[in-house]
Amino acid sequence: MSSLSSLLGAPKTVVDTIPAVPGLPLIGNLIAFRRDKLALSQAAADLGPIARVSIGPMPVYIVTCGELAREVLVERAASFHKSIGIQFLRPVLGDGLLSAEGEVHRRHRKLLAPAFAPRRLANYGEIMVAETREQIARWSPGDRIDLAEQMMEMTLAIAGRTLFGVDIRRDADTVARGIALAMRALEAATSSLVQLGDAWPLPRHLRMRRAVRMLDDVVFRLIAEGRALGTDRGDVLSMLLIARDEDDGSQLGDREVRDEVMTLVLAGHETTANTLTWTWYELGRNPAALAELEAEVRRVLGGRPVTAADLPALPWTAAVIDEAMRLHPPAYRIGRKAVCEVEVGGHRLPARSIVLVNVRDIHRRADYYPEPLAFRPERMLADAKKARPRHHYLPFGAGPRVCIGAHFALMEAQLALATMVQGAKLRLLSTDVAPEPLITLRPRGGMPAIVERC
Repeated sequence: MSSLSSLLGAPKTVVDTIPAVPGLPLIGNLIAFRRDKLALSQAAADLGPIARVSIGPMPVYIVTCGELAREVLVERAASFHKSIGIQFLRPVLGDGLLSAEGEVHRRHRKLLAPAFAPRRLANYGEIMVAETREQIARWSPGDRIDLAEQMMEMTLAIAGRTLFGVDIRRDADTVARGIALAMRALEAATSSLVQLGDAWPLPRHLRMRRAVRMLDDVVFRLIAEGRALGTDRGDVLSMLLIARDEDDGSQLGDREVRDEVMTLVLAGHETTANTLTWTWYELGRNPAALAELEAEVRRVLGGRPVTAADLPALPWTAAVIDEAMRLHPPAYRIGRKAVCEVEVGGHRLPARSIVLVNVRDIHRRADYYPEPLAFRPERMLADAKKARPRHHYLPFGAGPRVCIGAHFALMEAQLALATMVQGAKLRLLSTDVAPEPLITLRPRGGMPAIVERC
């Protein structure tokens, strides 16, 4: 496919041709960025496929076009590294897949790939269903629950058993508080006009250090327990501990394993929990879609537990999840930093430019999705998806940095949703919940619901 830039002629200078969201002298759009990131991204989207905002003195180029997103993430991926936001998370993530670059990223992705192979995924399905049923068993009719909190707890339990081979529910509170602290520290860092090194005892740095200590206490304990067993027990951690690089025979050290485990904890449960929460939000606002989901689950499963083998026979279940991720993508933006001068959409961006792929607003373009704010799972059924360019839907990114756990996350969400439909009836207490754009797109203030049946 020809890139859009090739159709636009010779590259032009950035300053003259990329529209900018109006801002204030010196600080640019910093106040708007702090107040409402999503509104600022929408303002950029309104200006066209690529627009410029200024966070203090730093220009940021926001891409709200599937074709340009493909240029950044696929065609010119070698010209970009992960952007500054991820770098602020390095105390938590270290050199895990989410933050690593170059040879480190290539080596670790190669070592992790077998953990997400189809054979392994099939083995995880039974655990996903069992932990979902365990979560439902904790509810009673009439209970008022925070669905967002419950989904976080459930997906952490699933991550514990599938990724680490242990029951991690006892650590749920510590992990949740650690991740929340890290998110708040990241939020403060990215919206600060003055950037100082981690050694400075700023409140945000102290919060990040506390978050790392809390999470490290859990993760290093899991690594020590896994090393003591010394065998592949079918989970990702034990596989990482015994894996050897086929080129040089080397193994990952404790610190390298820690970085990958931390990345999996953050990316492997936070995003799926948010996906399930937003899915229930949309089902609560769209009773016809929920009724069709319930009918499909009854027709295919009767009363028996769902298995991974059932998923091809549950297309509406998958479509409901896909459509929820279209409207509320957990990874609502993807940041990149140019390592050299690079052309995007016919514009030449200088080295060190920050580019944000505006996933949420790409998903909400009316020319890609008619009536884009409507929840319509039918547009995510197989025939409709085949007719649509792949880069118009980017919940897991694209290119060489596409999420390695995408199939894991989708299988988990589908199995959990089908199990919840069988075992519980939920009524949302609000059908107008605002999104909170942190590392992922969370519901602001949680998602209160009443358990009507379980």
